[in-house]
Formats: sequence, structure tokens, C-alpha cells
Amino acid sequence: MRRFAPKITSLGGKLIGYLLIGALALMGMDMYLSLERASDNLLTDFRSEVAAISRTVQLTLDTVGGETPEQHFDRLTVGISGFENVLGVAFYNREGRVVSLSASLEGRELPQLDVRQVIETRTPIEGLFADTQTQRYYRVGPIANPDGEGVAAFLIIEDLPLFTNVFHDRAWQMFATRLGLLIALAGIVSFAVRRNITQPFAQFAQHIEAIGQGRFDLRLASSRRDEIGRLAHAFDRMSARVEAAQQNLIIEGEEKLRLERALRHSGKLAALGQLASRLAHEIGTPLNVIQGRAEQLLQQEGLAEKERNFIKVIIGQIERISGFLRHLLTLARRPEPQLRGISLNDILRRVYDVIGDRAASPDVEVVLALANEEPVILGDPEQLEQVFLNLSVNAIQAVEPVGTVTLSTSVLADGPTAGVGWVEAVVADTGPGVHPEDLPRLFEPFFTTKGSDGSGLGLAISREIILNHQGEIRVESEPGRGARFIVSLPRTNGLAIASPAVTFITAKEEGHVHRGA
Repeated sequence: MRRFAPKITSLGGKLIGYLLIGALALMGMDMYLSLERASDNLLTDFRSEVAAISRTVQLTLDTVGGETPEQHFDRLTVGISGFENVLGVAFYNREGRVVSLSASLEGRELPQLDVRQVIETRTPIEGLFADTQTQRYYRVGPIANPDGEGVAAFLIIEDLPLFTNVFHDRAWQMFATRLGLLIALAGIVSFAVRRNITQPFAQFAQHIEAIGQGRFDLRLASSRRDEIGRLAHAFDRMSARVEAAQQNLIIEGEEKLRLERALRHSGKLAALGQLASRLAHEIGTPLNVIQGRAEQLLQQEGLAEKERNFIKVIIGQIERISGFLRHLLTLARRPEPQLRGISLNDILRRVYDVIGDRAASPDVEVVLALANEEPVILGDPEQLEQVFLNLSVNAIQAVEPVGTVTLSTSVLADGPTAGVGWVEAVVADTGPGVHPEDLPRLFEPFFTTKGSDGSGLGLAISREIILNHQGEIRVESEPGRGARFIVSLPRTNGLAIASPAVTFITAKEEGHVHRGA
């Protein structure tokens, strides 16, 4: 079964059509009435003309005709036949017989009339008669002698087709005039409707379709002061409210998603905490005993160099396992930060001083680019130094043997949460980047891209520290274009920077800070 799509007609087209139909009906009615009036006026003019000729003939014969008006009929017949619009004239005697006839009427059928009654009553008659399927107008008038007695009559026939031609000319003139007016009216109405109705409503339709596609930022911005202008302003206000509601829904959805992720992460950390405590008890104590015995053996005299190296390897591996357990306990226990007013610039300066000579290659450059405006935050300086030291060492290892690591800060008017001032610190490198499939798992515990050289806890611990500071950490990376680890923290306005306690990061502590991703 075939289905036909409905034919779409624009509102402006319908409105123009209705207006033109109404205008056409009014013009048609006016033209009909005008033609009726013109016809009546033309016919009245013809009657007046024939009546004037009749009075002229009757007055002439009354004046010069005397008792024998017939002697003047032939001359009058020739004279009257020459009048414009007069087809011909005929004169009748007292008995009603034609005694004089215009040459133009010879062979033509004359109206069947009782001429003797006109002569006797001296009452003229007029009317229309058909001559070979053509309408003719006639008038019969009496002729009287000086005594007032009717002695003859005359018949004047007007050329009615000439009247018809004049009427047709006037009709065509009226039609052409009204047609021109209708065309001009159609153009004016079409322009006005398109400018004031069709185009505004077409914009409405486009904006409604755009809103249906999720583009709530579009505005009509109409400067009109009529009903359509008010409708446009109301539509813009509605779009603004819908856009605000959509933004609120997005923010609420993101916040809900963040809370759900945090809840799932907390569940994982709770399980991890139980595992870490059990491991620290079951493995940590034997490891301490083994490490103590190994150190005692190392202090004995008479050991061969090879044996000493073996014992040093044992102690080094024990320290590695102990460091892993400490990281695990740190991640599971989530120590509360000791918050105070600090400068993020100062944090990155101290980290920069520590990692200045960390690069194994002289071709690795570390760049410090700090914001001019002092970004003050509420945070724990030791924990934040741990985060940025971990990220910086990771970046150095990613770019070696040749590359650049950049530490930068900036102050943002807006950030992850709308309406809150934020500061941002970025650790960027020019290394190989992170594979797209690894990005979602980068902050998961025990996930590492370093193989056996990484514990997979450094970034997980960093993330927990930043979350405890009500902040956010994310990564942007493309294979072959390096990586950018971005830390966003809420800005604190009007808070003085606390006098920092001197923080010493020893080589041993620094080595334990970062061996994560």
C-alpha cells in the first residue's frame, strides 16, 4: 500500500491565498456592480439621445410640416440617418404604412408595432427587438398637425451593437484596472506577510528544531515591538530557562556520577585496607626478622665480596617489599590532610628544586611556568608535594633520554564546579603519551604501564590525596604527543598564606613517593 507524504504548505502561503481570494471576491463583486451601472448609464444615454432626436423631428414637423408633413419625410430620412449611433429612420402615414425609409433599413425586418395607436394617442413607445439575432433599440413617436391631431409617426432605430462594443470596451478597461490592482495588492501582501509573518515563524521553526537537537544556546533576539516580538522574547526566556535546567541536570548528573564512582572506589579501598592490614601483619613481621638477620650477616667480618653482594640484594628486595606495603597502607588508610592556606606556586617550586637533578639524561629539560597571580588554596603541603613529585618523576621517566617536562599553574574563573574559583596545576611531558585503552584505568590501584618496575599505587594515592582536598585530577594524552596531568583545586579567596614548616624530602623518602603508574 503506497503512502503519500502530506503536502506541506507554508503559513504565509495560506494567508496570502486567503487574502487574495477575499480581495478577488470583493473586486469581482465591485466589477459586476460597476458593469451594471455602466450598462444602465449607457442605455440611459442611448434613450436620451433617441428621445432628443425624436423631439427634434417632432418639433421640426410641427413647425414646418403643416397639414402635409409627408413632403419633408425624405429629407428628414436622409438627415437623421447620418446621425451617429442611428441605424436608420422610417416614417408612417395615418394608416400606419411606411412612406419613407432609410437606405440602411431596406431589406431589414422592422419591429411589429401598432403605429396607428401611437398616432391616435400621441403616445411614444420604445423598446428592444431582435434583428437577425442582434438586439436593436427603437422609438416610435407621433407627428401632429397644427391642430394637435396625430397625422403620422416616425420610427428611429439605434445601433445597439455599437452600445455593446462600448460596453465591452468599458468592461475590459475595468477588468484590466482591477487586475493590475490585484497584482499590485498581491505583491504588497506577499512582501508584508513574508517580512512580518513567514520569516519570523520560519525562524521560530528553525530554533524549535535546534532545541530538539539540544542546542539551547540559540536566541531569536528580535527587536520588534509587536505580538511576534513579544513571542520572540518569551521564546528566548524559555530557551534560557531550558538551557539553565539542562546545565543543572548535567551538573547534577556529573555530581551523581562522581559520587557513585567515589562510593565504588571507597568500597574497593575498604577491601584493600583489610587486605593491607593482613599483609602488613603476616608479611611485615617476617620481613623485619629477615632484614635484621641479613644486616647482622652483612656486619660479619671475613665475608667474601660476592657473599656481601648477595646479602645486599636480599636487603634491597626486602626494602622494596616494605615500601610497597607502606604505599598500600597509605592508600587504604587515607590519612586526613592537615589543611592550611598555602600557595600552589610554592608547592611546585619546592618540587622543582627536588627534581632538578633527577633526570638521568642531560637532554631532559624541566621547565617551571607559574601564574603571575598567587594561587592560594586550602591544603596539606606535604601531601600535595607528594602528588606533584610523583607526577613529575613519572614525567621525567616518560621523556628520557630526550624531552621536556613542564610544571605550570594558572588561575581559572570557573572549573569542574560552576560558580567556584579554581586554580590549576599541570604536569606536562613530551613523551610517547598514554594509549587510549589505558586512560580509563590509569588511576586504578595496581595498574601500571611500567611492567615490573612499577607498583601501580603512585597515581592511585595521588588521586586519593586530591579527592581529600575536594579537587580533581585528570589526564589528557594522545599517542606520540605526550601527556598532561591536570590537577584542579578550589581557590580560597581572602585567606592568608600560612608560614610553611620546612619540609625536607630525603633521597630515601623521595624514592618511596613515586613508583606508581
